[in-house]
Amino acid sequence: MKPAPKPQDNILQGIMLIVGAVFLLALTDALVKHLSASMSLWQLYVIASLISLPVLLTLLIGRPGTRLSVKALRWVAIRSLLLLLMWIAYYAALPLIPLSVAAVAIYTTPLFIAVLAAFGAGEHLSLQAWTGILFGFLGVVVVLRPGGDTFTPATLLPVLAAIFYALAMLVTRHHCQTEHPLILTLGLNLAFLAAGVFFSVLVAVNKTTQLAERAPFLFASWQPLDATVLTTIGTYALLLIIVNTGVARAYQTAPSALIGTFDYAYLIFASLWGYLLFNEVPDAMTWLGMGMILMAGLMVLRQQRI
Repeated sequence: MKPAPKPQDNILQGIMLIVGAVFLLALTDALVKHLSASMSLWQLYVIASLISLPVLLTLLIGRPGTRLSVKALRWVAIRSLLLLLMWIAYYAALPLIPLSVAAVAIYTTPLFIAVLAAFGAGEHLSLQAWTGILFGFLGVVVVLRPGGDTFTPATLLPVLAAIFYALAMLVTRHHCQTEHPLILTLGLNLAFLAAGVFFSVLVAVNKTTQLAERAPFLFASWQPLDATVLTTIGTYALLLIIVNTGVARAYQTAPSALIGTFDYAYLIFASLWGYLLFNEVPDAMTWLGMGMILMAGLMVLRQQRI
């Protein structure tokens, strides 16, 4: 018999939150891939944060009984830093590889979450779950094909992002569980703004034409933007508030390994947006690897009591 969920857990709510969040997350990532042709990542961070922060502050101040207070400032800061590193690594890869491939690579995340939860947080994993984790990593290898003609170092960036994301979600679950989700989202947006300003200044002071030509999304200076691009940035900023708040609440509400498993829905949604917005059609090996990862997720899921 598995132990019953803790009283504060709400499994169904956690599942609904994470599925809705990753649907919108896949859309925001597609928007970033689209915007990468028009501006640098740091310009995006600054403008999006300046849109998001007033909205977040209004939501926090306007909620009855909600005070702008942080219970564990150190852990909120660590979580924000980990997520910032995750987004930088993942977004840096999007202009270079198909969205579906990036999605598969970063979705080693639930596997890392399960492993880290078992070793670092004491969450029990069965032999079946460990088999699923191994099967999922094999699925990622099938998609990335290291050593093959289609492999590029950029495909490793989403895997690095996955490690940062897994660590951030475990911090959310075990050290930020009592924080208001809007506070967590506010912390992340402040990290975005700080990083955007810092690297924008760094790029402006140390202009390197060669780097800007090779990786404009990271090293290009600020560009003039038209109304359409600004509208897209505004949509991205508002969606990211919903996504980050939903993800934070999902990991506060239910066990990390369970929510991490439903995170796999991102693979389907990313492929959908990649096809609709960029006409990207995953090849047979990508579909095979994606199927292996989805099966791995189900194997991990079966050990959880819902």
